Amino acid sequence: MDAGTEKRKTAILEELGQNQTVQVADLSKRFGVSEVSIRRDLTHLEATGALRRIHGGAVVAPNTRLASASLVRPAPTRLPEKSRIGRAAAALISSGDRVILDSGTTVLQVATQLSAELRQSGDLTVITNSLPVVREIGPCKGVHLILLGGVYLSQYEATVGPQTIEQLHTLHADKLFLGADGLTLAKGVTTANVLEAEVNRATIIAASEVIVVADSSKIGLIGLTTIAPLAGISKLITDTDAADDFIAGLRRQGVEVIVV
Repeated sequence: MDAGTEKRKTAILEELGQNQTVQVADLSKRFGVSEVSIRRDLTHLEATGALRRIHGGAVVAPNTRLASASLVRPAPTRLPEKSRIGRAAAALISSGDRVILDSGTTVLQVATQLSAELRQSGDLTVITNSLPVVREIGPCKGVHLILLGGVYLSQYEATVGPQTIEQLHTLHADKLFLGADGLTLAKGVTTANVLEAEVNRATIIAASEVIVVADSSKIGLIGLTTIAPLAGISKLITDTDAADDFIAGLRRQGVEVIVV
């Protein structure tokens, strides 16, 4: 899927989030593409569970809150919760570990909360496609940093694409710290960006343990595309506002949940 199509679908989700309905004819004029292309976009989005097709357009699927790129990542929010999550996640990192750090503000808190000892003499190998992570721990003497190349997404400050994925195929990590734009029992770990999702799936393959770090506001949201089913992750670290029924459902699937 090309980046233009992905951006168009993200914009459709944004409009749905604001107005609860979209029209094929209006979207065709807005994006300068055929109505056939818009219908194809809506069909794909319907398959993800994000919307329901109606005659001439689409509406938000019942009982669904939409996670779009602009709604999820306009600026850092819920920093106290993310800081606690980052601290708990950083405590799982040991000297000599090889870790992958995803992009996103919650994963950035994992890097921010690394202890001074690990930063200076931890003999850590950190693999990332996130420029904010590079800025945070790049100067640290105890960190061997591998920055994945690829196409740069300025909105996310991250690299994506075939080059990024190809590098991940040659690497092996002990732990992956993975962010999320949405978490549901039905759709699993989701994100608003298809290109990021492709990289995320490659990081999951490269890591022995998958640790999702996400604050409770992401629970119940459904992003554009699924990264992985919840049964495919090892741990979730979230905050105390997380719904009890969601936590119980996750634990029934064998996922360890750490609430901070």
